[in-house]
Amino acid sequence: MMKAPKTVPRSRRPRCRRILTDTRGALAVEFAIAAPIFLIFVMGLVDFGRLYWIKSTMQFAVEQTARFAMVNPATTTTALEAYAATQSTFDDITFNATTSALGGINFRTITASYTFSFLIPIVPTGDIALAAKSSTPVNNL
Repeated sequence: MMKAPKTVPRSRRPRCRRILTDTRGALAVEFAIAAPIFLIFVMGLVDFGRLYWIKSTMQFAVEQTARFAMVNPATTTTALEAYAATQSTFDDITFNATTSALGGINFRTITASYTFSFLIPIVPTGDIALAAKSSTPVNNL
């Protein structure tokens, strides 16, 4: 009959060997290394999501205003700018409406501009200028 190998209790192992084979706290060290990288990545996604949300809101507002100008050709540029502001959920967006003629056709052009700044300065580019534009022909009856 064969005897089972004798194992040395954990407390009787040499101290340096116990330290090298001890795995307690490994998860905390891995978390401390990976968590900051993951959180920076998530915050970057949130900031870029905000950027595209504001850009799409601007584009929606100028397109809706261009449709309004097409249906209501006698509307002034000041009224168009005010209408564009009501179509946007952000107060800091600047809207401009202009009238021009090309080849005997009158055009109304609505532009929007906004200076976007990141909440967390992950990207070292500073502020980003966002712009949206929509133009439509208008018949003056």
